[in-house]
Amino acid sequence: MAECMAARLTAQEEQIELLTREFSLLRDGLNGGPEVASILASSPELESLRSENEKLKFRLVHLRRGLQEELALEGQGKRGTNKGQEKTGKQQPKNRNYDNNKAATHETKPVVDKEKPENIKKAAQGGVGGRELKPWPGYISERMQLYEELKKESDALLTRRAADSQPITVELPDGCRVEGQAWVTTPYQLACGISQGLADNAVISRVNGDLWDLDRPLEKSCSLEILRFDNDDAQAVYWHSSAHILGEAMERFYGGCLCYGPPIENGFYYDMFLEGPQGVSSTEFEYLEALCKSVVKEKQPFERLEVSKETLLKMFKYNKFKCRILNEKVTTPTTTVYRCGPLIDLCRGPHVRHTGKIKALKIYKNSSTYWEGRSDMETLQRIYGISFPDSKMLKEWERFQEEARNRDHRKIGKEQELFFFHDLSPGSCFFLPRGAYLYNTLTDFIREEYCRRGFQEVASPNIYNSKLWETSGHWQHYSDNMFSFPVEQDVFALKPMNCPGHCLMFSHRPRSWRELPLRLADFGVLHRNELSGTLTGLTRVRRFQQDDAHIFCTMEQVQLKSEVYIHLSQKLSFSEFLTFNPKNSLLRSVRITTLF
Repeated sequence: MAECMAARLTAQEEQIELLTREFSLLRDGLNGGPEVASILASSPELESLRSENEKLKFRLVHLRRGLQEELALEGQGKRGTNKGQEKTGKQQPKNRNYDNNKAATHETKPVVDKEKPENIKKAAQGGVGGRELKPWPGYISERMQLYEELKKESDALLTRRAADSQPITVELPDGCRVEGQAWVTTPYQLACGISQGLADNAVISRVNGDLWDLDRPLEKSCSLEILRFDNDDAQAVYWHSSAHILGEAMERFYGGCLCYGPPIENGFYYDMFLEGPQGVSSTEFEYLEALCKSVVKEKQPFERLEVSKETLLKMFKYNKFKCRILNEKVTTPTTTVYRCGPLIDLCRGPHVRHTGKIKALKIYKNSSTYWEGRSDMETLQRIYGISFPDSKMLKEWERFQEEARNRDHRKIGKEQELFFFHDLSPGSCFFLPRGAYLYNTLTDFIREEYCRRGFQEVASPNIYNSKLWETSGHWQHYSDNMFSFPVEQDVFALKPMNCPGHCLMFSHRPRSWRELPLRLADFGVLHRNELSGTLTGLTRVRRFQQDDAHIFCTMEQVQLKSEVYIHLSQKLSFSEFLTFNPKNSLLRSVRITTLF
């Protein structure tokens, strides 16, 4: 079997070598001038060659994998024979070098033995130096097999559409128009025609206002914009693609079930469900980074595939979380998946062209969370990362993070004995004498500002009957985040905000229009049942006091009072924006036509 597999491997390598030579000739033809470059860039033959080359490379990986499995089995057989011939009482050393590409049953234990910290890169490639990567989870091969069948159907459909393609016109941001072919021309090809530098630095494109994969053929005449990393939308795409790279590494390392992996304001994260008490440790980051680097080095293309909901339920039957998303979130008959290497993930996209676009990646934090933030659901492991198209940008980010750590209020508060937190009252700050002095100084400053502007300070209860929260709407939408408890035949709760209490103060007796505007200020203690994993120093707590104030006024007084409030806010340095009450709130929605 091994000899047969080796012969197939040799034939496959010859095919790839021939395709590589032909591709080099076509690439050299691009030096023939703009006309030749344009023809070759948009040539269906070239696109077909590129696609076939990628498929052959992937088939080559599988052939090598099969050959390694055969050799491993033969080696095990020989070792078993030799062991039987040895004397009893002698123990053979265990073989710790496993192939990191074998497919096997679903593993839920950590799949890297971390006996020694050196040779991390080698650990990413296979068992080296006392560490080993266990086989791929069994669902990988089944998922890939189904994907390949669907991809063939999709490629055949695209080929038929390309054969009947019509000329299209693409409008660029500067007003210029270029010609193309529907279902053939891609944004990347057009970017190459404009500037090779633009094409090399492109992250994603925007077609008719929607983000679009660079290698996805255009379907009709449209407007086109090529986005680089300095664009906010491009950064989100870049970090989303980086999350998929991390997801591939996590599947390889842990063998669990991936959940959500979105971009965030600064970077990305991926959630994974692991069976049993298994968790994630920061000591494993270097192994994950090594796996991510190997994925980047392979330049795995991101492939988009539109699939029916029923088929996707079959594809992700091993992952109950993906099935929940399909059943609860997907309302259309079809949706999309994206593939890079062995990872196939439920995703709307779009993504960068290939994993090689991610030049610098770092994993820097992990935490535990709940499925969709619900404490009654499964606990997930979350890993955070950041990536950039330049290693210098990553170093600058690391320098900034180091400065932020040195200025962290939690670090300063402990060093200067201002405050501390304790496990016996999580999320509730203990202000020490120095911290209490600063706290009271800030309170006095706010109290003086309130007095200058006609606010009257009040004190309201901490505990209310749940009927009040039902009236305000908090109980229907926020009860899980409130501390509640039974009292006789009713349910009471600690107040998470002062608004309903101030409304009771306003309505406890008839009011005259002469009393308006009525300004109430409160420094009452508030409690919110934040999840333990979200508590972060003084920025996310369960017990706090809020400089809370409300103005009760007529419609004619809204503009003037808003100006007074904004003037007060501008004395402090922070970002500000105006919001309005949501529908079904205690107060009616107010429309403000102008503030100034």
